[in-house]
Amino acid sequence: MKLRANDITWREIDGDLVILDLRSSTYLTTNASGAVLMKELTDERTDDELVGALVGAYDISETQAESDVRSFVQALRDGGLLEEQPVH
Repeated sequence: MKLRANDITWREIDGDLVILDLRSSTYLTTNASGAVLMKELTDERTDDELVGALVGAYDISETQAESDVRSFVQALRDGGLLEEQPVH
């Protein structure tokens, strides 16, 4: 999965991101851990890669990182911000 290639822009302000979904004219914000995940998702990433990025950035447990990634990815899916490869 990765972020949609078009129609999304963001600015980083003090470690947080302000995201504009141009398709729906919706603003979103993330905290610093969300900013790490958003930057990772500019390229194709798996859940495990995202978990590793959070563990590396914040020295948190894998269990906590998995929970955070699940919640964040679901919010992106709900907002239609992800491009996901079909499972074969």
